[in-house]
Amino acid sequence: MPLEAHAKLTIECKLFNDILTFCSDLKKAVIKSLCADYELYLPATTKTEEQHIEAVKNKANDLLSMVRYLCGEPDDQGRASNFTHRALKNICLAFYYGNTSKCLHQFLEFQEYVPYRALALVTAMVHALLSSFRKHSINNSAQINLQDVEDTYAVLNEAILDVLDHPHHGPKLNVMLADWAWSGMYVSIRIDTNT
Repeated sequence: MPLEAHAKLTIECKLFNDILTFCSDLKKAVIKSLCADYELYLPATTKTEEQHIEAVKNKANDLLSMVRYLCGEPDDQGRASNFTHRALKNICLAFYYGNTSKCLHQFLEFQEYVPYRALALVTAMVHALLSSFRKHSINNSAQINLQDVEDTYAVLNEAILDVLDHPHHGPKLNVMLADWAWSGMYVSIRIDTNT
């Protein structure tokens, strides 16, 4: 194999492994948040394992079918707040602004706001895991299909762009993403200076 082809293959393998590691790390961050932030824990009212499984499946189905996994509290005018669920914020802050080797807060774009595509990626992974929970209940080794994540990402990225075009919701989303980045940078700087 020529040296140039070998180098190209090595770079492609490293990139593929980095992508897989990145997706795996994102999946772990999402799983940590899902149960607490979406209240997917097992209800105390259920007595059997089957009831536990059914309760979690129903909750995941409700979050997906009503798209509640995207919506936060209504704003001061009583209007829906799209892409503002506290779980999405918690995941973005933990994943993009945490103290890991892959944190992205070192890049200027992430210092000013959470990029739209970064939010779309988080929401796509949340959707994929909720879909898995809807089928199989809670399982820390929940299997996801990366093609489903990519397809969902494309749809959610378009949905974010639609929200941004809205005269009321667009500015609100921009302000929120800037606030999240400020929070992430403040926590990141505070943690970095305390270590």
